[in-house]
Amino acid sequence: MVHDDLPFEGVKVLDLSQGVAGPYCGMHFARNGADVVKLEPPGAGCWGRQLGKAVGDQTAHSVVVNRGKRSLAVDLKVPDGIEIAKQLAAECNVMIQNYRVGKLVKFGLDYDSVVKTNSKVIYVGVTGFGQKGPRRDQPATDSVMQAYTGMMSINRDINGLPQRINMLAIDFASGLYAFQAAAAALYGQAMRGKGKLIETSLLESAMVFQEAAIMESYLQGGDVEPIGMPVGNFKTKDGFISINARRDTQFKSFCTLIGREEWIDDPRFVGPRQRVANGEFLLSEIRPIIETKTSEEWNKLISEADILNAKVQTHIDLFEDAQVQAVNAIRLVENDTLGVIPMATVPGQPIPETDDRFTHSPHIGEHNEEVLTELGYSMLKIKNLKKKGVVGTFTAGL
Repeated sequence: MVHDDLPFEGVKVLDLSQGVAGPYCGMHFARNGADVVKLEPPGAGCWGRQLGKAVGDQTAHSVVVNRGKRSLAVDLKVPDGIEIAKQLAAECNVMIQNYRVGKLVKFGLDYDSVVKTNSKVIYVGVTGFGQKGPRRDQPATDSVMQAYTGMMSINRDINGLPQRINMLAIDFASGLYAFQAAAAALYGQAMRGKGKLIETSLLESAMVFQEAAIMESYLQGGDVEPIGMPVGNFKTKDGFISINARRDTQFKSFCTLIGREEWIDDPRFVGPRQRVANGEFLLSEIRPIIETKTSEEWNKLISEADILNAKVQTHIDLFEDAQVQAVNAIRLVENDTLGVIPMATVPGQPIPETDDRFTHSPHIGEHNEEVLTELGYSMLKIKNLKKKGVVGTFTAGL
């Protein structure tokens, strides 16, 4: 499939990062047309390839964050491997890495070293806790950061136990923030011929991601106040439904719908503040009513009353959801390792299609010869590098 209208065609990106946040940043460059070379260790490759259930050298996470890239398997623990990375760094427009603070200095791949041979480079460094401070040398994962930044404290179960959002929310958010910063810098590079050092972290991204919630906590002395009432998830006859009837007009319609018209003029519920103050009573009265019908029945009735609601669906439900299909939010595509998989359409980017380069996630070292040849390496030199273990050996159908 030919794509001739992608904004980053001709842009070269060196992706040294592993895991999720850095690679996800690189993926967005690739999906926008950039030539992204993912340099990863030979053998097991990027550790993101072991996140979750693996088939061969792929997992759901590795497929998502590496789509559209080319993989070069090189050992950075030896001089020949470092030399390859340095050549790519000298020629790229954007470089992405998520090594621990100071780790790349000894390889000559830190910003101060790279900028000497590539003055216009946009250098993106993603760490766990940031470049400074008492925790700068500590590693961080999404679960660690959900706890550390207060996200778990505002996401508690019915017993008050802090809960982790069961996806890598901060990792993916960090990748998005890094990409938007680098994309903006790339515009500056094109307009003014200048590069930029972009240093961010999971910690900083988590702060931005939760900014409104953090501000609320600060203004309310740490107390979490509901956005309104009645708002929440309610058990139905066959599942759950989310209802948001906090606005005055919607609350009145909701009262009529469930046969509680007397609440409309009740002083306890006449305004948003009063409803929040008496929220527990409202919820206790509403719950048994909602349990009398199925989620589908309530969805139809509540929607007809123009009240915010949604049936609580599983990810599996989405594959047959008419609205999801109508906007091409998810497409089923064929992956050469995992088989048929659902792939989301990234806003502003091509709809995923089977056999499209933008849906393909490379195997470890799949593009070794291709990338090294472009750097000027002869096939004999590449063969010798493979023999010494500097460059990995790609095996199709892992």
